[in-house]
Amino acid sequence: MLIRFIAFAHMILLISGNQHKVSGQQFQNLQQAEDTLRTILSSINLASDDSMKAIFNQKYSATLLAALQLPSADTYPFDSLKTMVKLTAPDNKFRVFQWNLPTADRMNHYYGFIKMLNREPPLIYPLVDKSDSIPSPETSVLNNKEWFGALYYKVVPVTTSTGSTVYTLLGWAGKNALITQKVIEILSFDENDQPHFGLRIFPEFEGGNNTRIIFRFSASTSMSLKYEKQIISSKKYWNSKKKVFEYSQDETQMIICDRMEPPDSRMVGLYQFYHAAGDIYDGFVFKHHAWTYIVGIDARNK
Repeated sequence: MLIRFIAFAHMILLISGNQHKVSGQQFQNLQQAEDTLRTILSSINLASDDSMKAIFNQKYSATLLAALQLPSADTYPFDSLKTMVKLTAPDNKFRVFQWNLPTADRMNHYYGFIKMLNREPPLIYPLVDKSDSIPSPETSVLNNKEWFGALYYKVVPVTTSTGSTVYTLLGWAGKNALITQKVIEILSFDENDQPHFGLRIFPEFEGGNNTRIIFRFSASTSMSLKYEKQIISSKKYWNSKKKVFEYSQDETQMIICDRMEPPDSRMVGLYQFYHAAGDIYDGFVFKHHAWTYIVGIDARNK
């Protein structure tokens, strides 16, 4: 419980409203800040117990926040911080910085910041992981202070029916020693650039009420969840010269994933037993401003 208390106390001290302004340590340049962050990471890795890791993690978070306020932080690569996610939206609206803190019992706790780009003064939002206390994570609309923690590895801008841009995030969300998760998250920003997580944009998946998709499966296995553009055949028409039916082909955005299943129908819902069902893939195609669920696709088809 000590690690949770320290993490909670850290976020109370760090958060004042939704956005941050700098307080505490300042640096002359980003290289100096990166060197300091790398040293703190070494201390986290060498820490003998969870409580010491949490103390160093608090220092890491505060130091990163100070670094992100410096000029050129929008584009600085932080290359030596190998375990920290640095993900930039394709339209350069924001960058995400994330990391996780595993504990001795193999639980994972997630931390991070969203930095809005090309903003002066800097505008930075903390990501506060509340995964363990969200009552209905598949159907909830959340914010940065109540976040379903994950490490994102892909960001895909898409356009909603209202013409606004939202961001589809693919992420890994390791839970504990038995269960691992992957997530399809939707990030949007309101008129004040406040971040919101979750959107009902999956109309044909389990009744259409999901605001995010969470896949749960055995921690002893892996799951492929990837984004790509696929060529889809559609609009059958008659070619009178060739005297055959042909199909027009369109390039579309797709998310493709392994189908995760239990080995026995009696184990449905026991996610620690779920594994990939061989060469069976499902997916989501983006059409009509939504991610439409498709059962059974050939992931090798280009």
